[in-house]
Amino acid sequence: MNRRRFFLQLIMLTGSALVVLILFQFSPVFKADRLLSFFSLAFFAGITVVMYLMAVKAAVSKDKNAFTRLIMVFTFVKLFLSITIIIAYTKVAQPTGKYFILPFFLVYLVFTIFETLFMTKLGKIKAR
Repeated sequence: MNRRRFFLQLIMLTGSALVVLILFQFSPVFKADRLLSFFSLAFFAGITVVMYLMAVKAAVSKDKNAFTRLIMVFTFVKLFLSITIIIAYTKVAQPTGKYFILPFFLVYLVFTIFETLFMTKLGKIKAR
């Protein structure tokens, strides 16, 4: 997957997710926790860009295990940071309901699927 195509798809995905998050704000259940929703969108978009840039280098590396290691590290880091964000948000904002997690989880799921697709394509690149 070339860089231009990746960023075009990422922009389309982020825009679509933004529209969905804005639609969520029409419900009073989700409106109070909009900060977490929009932060999660920016967070996952940012981590996806970093992952792509590092994965391109790892995919063409002579070290055959570099790409696999990168996937494992990013999966752990993303999961750890996601849990940390949710715990911190719960402590700081003290949400009244439990539905605040739904937009966050939706964004997490959408970006994880996108990452899986582009990482699969990058994994097929031959090393130099």
